[in-house]
Amino acid sequence: MGAQLTGTDIIALLRAEKPYLNEKFGVVNIGLFGSFARESPNDDSDIDLMVELKEPRFDWLAGLQIYLENKFDRKIEIVRKGNSLNTRFTRRIEKDVIYA
Repeated sequence: MGAQLTGTDIIALLRAEKPYLNEKFGVVNIGLFGSFARESPNDDSDIDLMVELKEPRFDWLAGLQIYLENKFDRKIEIVRKGNSLNTRFTRRIEKDVIYA
C-alpha cells in the first residue's frame, strides 16, 4: 500500500485483521488517530494507532508494530491504551480515535 493509502483503507484492513491481531498479539481494541484519521496524510506520514492489549506484553507490542509496518509499508506509531505514563495524552487521543 503506498501513498494512496487512506484512513478508510487502514480501518477496513484493521477490521479484517482484528481476529488475527487478537490471537497473535492480544489486541482487544485498535483504532486510528492522527493525520490518516483526519484524511490529511502526506507521503511521509506515519500511521498512528491506539491499541488495547489483553496484557501489557512488550513482545506483543513489538510484534504488532513490525507486522503492521510490513502490512502497510509505513512507519507505525503505537500508543497503548491504559498506559499510565501518558494518561492525559491518551485521553486527548481517545476523543479523536476511530476504532476498527
